[in-house]
Amino acid sequence: MALRHAVARSRRHFQAKGSFMLPAAILSADPLISYSGMVPRAPLGLASLAPPGKRDAWFLISPTWSTEEPATVRMLRRHAAVHRLRHSHHRLIFLCNTPEEASLLREQGEAAVFLNKTLSVPEAIFRPIEGVSVEFDAIYNAQLAPWKRHELTLGIERCAFICYRAETRPERQAFETELFARHARLAPGHVFLNAVDEGGAPVRFLPADVNRQLGRAAVGLCLSAREGAMFASTEYLLAGLPVVTTPSTGGRHIHFDPEYCLTVPPDPRSIAEAVAAMKAKEIPRGYVRERTLQRLDRDRCRFIELINRILVASDTASRLAMPWPFRKPVIMEWLTAEAAVTRAVSGRVDAFEALEQDGALVGG
Repeated sequence: MALRHAVARSRRHFQAKGSFMLPAAILSADPLISYSGMVPRAPLGLASLAPPGKRDAWFLISPTWSTEEPATVRMLRRHAAVHRLRHSHHRLIFLCNTPEEASLLREQGEAAVFLNKTLSVPEAIFRPIEGVSVEFDAIYNAQLAPWKRHELTLGIERCAFICYRAETRPERQAFETELFARHARLAPGHVFLNAVDEGGAPVRFLPADVNRQLGRAAVGLCLSAREGAMFASTEYLLAGLPVVTTPSTGGRHIHFDPEYCLTVPPDPRSIAEAVAAMKAKEIPRGYVRERTLQRLDRDRCRFIELINRILVASDTASRLAMPWPFRKPVIMEWLTAEAAVTRAVSGRVDAFEALEQDGALVGG
């Protein structure tokens, strides 16, 4: 009965804030440990939606966009300070995608750790596939948005695109139409791989289907100037693809290696030349993957250590255990604000297989 009342209160609190989406997961019910992303309506992730109460809780907060600028960090500091005045039992920890983001937040007095969120990309799904013919010089996995700069691929002779629509506004659909027409006119060797639904929107691939498409290309592309960590960058590497990227902020470069990742100016000629150079090197895909896994394993151990330090500080006997216990392709999933709050209040742990073995929470 108490739980039902708590969930009802959380829903009333959510309704006062309106409906929107945010990435979130619940890592522990007792103590409450959540891992969520910043969005405009919830700048502290799930912590911004916390209903009134005195429950101890830990909120791990991850940027969904680059925060490498002082004004953004000062804004986050103000939100965090106000939140702690209202919720003295809450602990806020920022999990930052770059060392620079973490340093800026620590300078403001916030608890911040450098842990790039792409550490959770699953190597069981993204991997080299034997016997797949390379049909394309490069492939670009990116939503259809102007800041993804698809036009920078126009110098590449044969390029494939995995895409999806993040918005349905008329101006975004008009942008898509123009993008498709431009590539058909200027680059006949370019192919948009997704099927299209009755409304004209690209049908999003499942993760395993994305991996199969990556196997058809020689090089992966990262072309925005500023965004978040960009999961596709690590998916390329686990699939064994070298990467051509432009200079950027947001954290997609963290797992890059100069041996098989080139950073070049944001112009079509430089990108095409870099793609040709990477393709010519013929770096074994297994080598790219293994080097990337070494980086991921180090980051994953640090993530688990952080969770376990929180559990120790909360005086509970449960622990997370390696090997990597999380079962989702990406730990956080996009939820409605109501669903995210309901999971937190009800204690639904949804990010890993919670099987007790000698006091440890381990993967199933």
